[in-house]
Amino acid sequence: MMKRTRVTVIGLAIVFLALSAAYAQGQEKYRQGGQGKKESIFKELKLTPEQEKKLEDNRKAQQQEMQDLREALKANHEKLQVKLKDPAVTRAAIEPLVNEIKSLQAKLIDHRINGIFAVKTILTPEQFAKFNEIMEKQMKAGKGRAKGAQDKPKGPPPEM
Repeated sequence: MMKRTRVTVIGLAIVFLALSAAYAQGQEKYRQGGQGKKESIFKELKLTPEQEKKLEDNRKAQQQEMQDLREALKANHEKLQVKLKDPAVTRAAIEPLVNEIKSLQAKLIDHRINGIFAVKTILTPEQFAKFNEIMEKQMKAGKGRAKGAQDKPKGPPPEM
């Protein structure tokens, strides 16, 4: 009986290690997939090294602000959910929180529009048109995959 338990424990440990390695390998491929897509788009747009650097700098600059806005929005949504569960809460009591959520949503939209215009200033008009075509194709491909029950996205969308 003791041998059987020991064999089972060892077998489970091997399975766990194999799954951990597979998961880590999958995560690495996921990250590389996004990088490969971005490089593919850069190549298709025939970007200069200067344009690539400007786009990367722009992405990094915008990334942190977007993350901060999303986190603030999420926190305020959670606060609102808690308050709405209170039977005694009034509309007046939650109005400031609702206004803050609306303000954060507006900031997210403004930030996204600013990002699009920043890309537009970096790319030539032809590159920008081609970029929009590529993004549209990827969006359509993503929607098609979402309809298929077994298909999953191959990686994150490229960030520019």
